[in-house]
Amino acid sequence: MKYEGYKIGPVIRDIRKDKGLLIEKVAAKTGISVSTLGQVEQGGRNLSMKSLYMLMEVYETDANSLLAIDCTPDSLDSRLKRLPADKQDYLKKTFDFMIEQALKSA
Repeated sequence: MKYEGYKIGPVIRDIRKDKGLLIEKVAAKTGISVSTLGQVEQGGRNLSMKSLYMLMEVYETDANSLLAIDCTPDSLDSRLKRLPADKQDYLKKTFDFMIEQALKSA
């Protein structure tokens, strides 16, 4: 998949605005400069993996949403999003625990 900043930037900006966050607040929380964030949102600058993960954390969303990747109805992400928030949280915590256990035994 090719990174298309001109499509992804506005999506990232819309998510930020939907969350009611000012770009300055996101910059403070992530350590990414306001200038860089602005360039990403305008599609003029690529988003690094590190920045992607930081934005996922601050915006409390997944990479598919930030990168404007459409999921098929039967994808794991799509199926998870159809569940109530409490069940989503339970499954995410369970999966995180399973990953931690797998890392310990690897």
